[in-house]
Amino acid sequence: MHAKCYSCAVSVVVLTLLSACANNKGPVREWREPETTKWEEADTTPPTALPLDADLIEFDVQRRGQTAFFVDSAHIEIGSDGVTRLPLVSRSSRGAAVVTYEGFRCETSENRLYAIASEGQWSIPRTNPWRTVALNSFDPKSVLMHDFLCKDASPRAPDEIIQKLRYPKPDWQ
Repeated sequence: MHAKCYSCAVSVVVLTLLSACANNKGPVREWREPETTKWEEADTTPPTALPLDADLIEFDVQRRGQTAFFVDSAHIEIGSDGVTRLPLVSRSSRGAAVVTYEGFRCETSENRLYAIASEGQWSIPRTNPWRTVALNSFDPKSVLMHDFLCKDASPRAPDEIIQKLRYPKPDWQ
């Protein structure tokens, strides 16, 4: 007898809830795919001048060994497309240097080479696709992107980047 009463009570509660949902006269909207805006990359040209030693800020990479890595603090810019563009310098202990102009897209964790300095001038590579930058403490581009240029999926402002490069927090903090 109790099972029948319990079953009736549950039925009454369920019917009450269903009728309350049916009486909701709120607006009914048709489901649509979320609108996404297509990302477009801004036109890019390298700086007119090559980096000066006075503007270079070194950043530490665990695999460092015989190579030092620098950012040209005078030419850090955030484009209208959200890409952080800057010259990078890799210098061996013997003085040989490689200077590149690169872009970093925080939203997708990608990097792109725009130009390489050769004989005092920038030259554009034949192919320069966007490449994924994995999280890797031994890769200079990964360290630069994840530790200095990006805050989550957003680019940091140039002055904040320079501050972080000049005064990095130790690992234990």
